[in-house]
Amino acid sequence: IYVQKVWDRWQTLNTGMLAFISSVIALNIAKFNSNKQRERRFIAARAFLPHALSELTSYFKSSSRLLIEAWERCGDPGLDRSHPLEADFPELPEEYKETFSRCIADAESDVGDYLAYILMRLQVHHSRLRELNDSFSEGSRNVPVRENIKSYTYRLGELQALTNRLFDFARGFESFGGSDLDWDDYSNAYSNLDIWLEDIDDLEGFTRRAIARSKSNSDA
Repeated sequence: IYVQKVWDRWQTLNTGMLAFISSVIALNIAKFNSNKQRERRFIAARAFLPHALSELTSYFKSSSRLLIEAWERCGDPGLDRSHPLEADFPELPEEYKETFSRCIADAESDVGDYLAYILMRLQVHHSRLRELNDSFSEGSRNVPVRENIKSYTYRLGELQALTNRLFDFARGFESFGGSDLDWDDYSNAYSNLDIWLEDIDDLEGFTRRAIARSKSNSDA
């Protein structure tokens, strides 16, 4: 009788606690299943990432040819800006967009942020490259400046270096490593792009100073 009275007195609380515990368990199961689905979607999207990165690398190489010609033309005392650059203006590939979008949606936040940064820098690069290309045309009011071209070349090296770091991760050979780029990353990137340091005045010094500033900002 005593036990029955106690049970009657606490029945509502007991029922509520059981319902709460059941809800927590159900929520955790749903969250676990959702995470597993997201991981499977990311693995599927990552399978196409090496192809997207190869597309971008081809675009970067075409960009470097245009930048190198612009640099050389700007060093010519008899520069005729009304004459267009001989290097073809590279158009952005298309397939990388969907792959990057799917990876960003389902990747861990550090991977998603890394890919989003590449997209942001890529858009800025393409806009600057178009402006530079258009400056070598009749009637253009933009005057190409060597220091700007050096800066664009450095940023192109950054894009190539960021892309290089992704290949092994995209192929599943390594875990993601998002550490800051160092000089070796840039040196390899310039080599990939057929950009020789001796052909662009102080490109190495410009790059090393930019790396130092970036590290200083990160430490701060």
